[in-house]
Amino acid sequence: MPEIDHKHEAYICPVCRVSVTHTDDGYHCSTCDRTYPVLFGIPDFRIRSDRYLTLEQEREKAGKLHVFGKTATFTELLDFYYSITDDVPDELAIRYKAYIKNAPRQADLTVKDLSLSSDKDVLLDMGCGAGGMLMAAAGQCRTVIGVDIALRWLVICQKRLAESGVNATLVCADAEALPFEYGKMTRIVAGDVVEHVYDPTHLLEVCEKHLMPAGRLWISASNRYCLGPNALTRVWWIGFFPRSVRTRLLKKLRGVDSLRYINLVSPGYLERLLGKTGLHVLHTGPRRVTLIQGVDYPPLDRMLIYFYQLMLKFRLLSRILIWVGPAFEITTEKMVDRNAP
Repeated sequence: MPEIDHKHEAYICPVCRVSVTHTDDGYHCSTCDRTYPVLFGIPDFRIRSDRYLTLEQEREKAGKLHVFGKTATFTELLDFYYSITDDVPDELAIRYKAYIKNAPRQADLTVKDLSLSSDKDVLLDMGCGAGGMLMAAAGQCRTVIGVDIALRWLVICQKRLAESGVNATLVCADAEALPFEYGKMTRIVAGDVVEHVYDPTHLLEVCEKHLMPAGRLWISASNRYCLGPNALTRVWWIGFFPRSVRTRLLKKLRGVDSLRYINLVSPGYLERLLGKTGLHVLHTGPRRVTLIQGVDYPPLDRMLIYFYQLMLKFRLLSRILIWVGPAFEITTEKMVDRNAP
């Protein structure tokens, strides 16, 4: 089984944006005197955590997953993660796990759109989570890099890739402060990421800076104005409610406000943000879906997915789904500066 590659030839400090030195303790920046550790074989370049856990809490949780994963399968590790995650109701955990298991098949659709070249393309999966896109893109790019702000999810991803014999570079970092030089990526995928970052506008600016000219960024997100069940909560029409009402409703129905740190976005909103960058929108459409047989989606969810797939076959309905469907995708290209030497 191949070793998973956790090294990259040109890490830089995400604060100073200068080269770092590989030491016994990790990666050291002599300019700001920061040392970024390597934890469980994964470089940790975070300068802040996600909004759910502190860095200390998150590293402790990742450690538990690492220990458990030594003798567990990927599926067992995924079950263990949700057993120690008390802010995800069981009803949602079932759906999240089904979505994660289905992710490689789902990502195949995106990989086809990106027209990847195995001898030149460098693909960055921004917010790679459990690694579905990395598995789909493996072998179709010169380099495949997975970044996530959650070390806990990279530990799970690491297990999945090892089981599947997939090589990829894994880096723990904030999507808004990446430890890479600008202009090095030919493809960036940001699936279900923009909802979770601190600042969606800044995220898109960062993506534009890291792309080579004519490089492509593919984005997907849950639609705030979905007329059906919200992907993160399974509550219908939740995006139409004001925040205060939404919070009270979710706490009553789910016991926790699952949207407390979520940026509710829509296709129009993201297109407006992209219009302020050097990224040109090539295509906006409803998120396409496919299913692996045997993935344990609840019966109602499976029925809704099949109905959604049927609607996508009709052009008019497909156009309507862009604006009121559960999720959407946008493909963009970095504009080429014709005046550049």
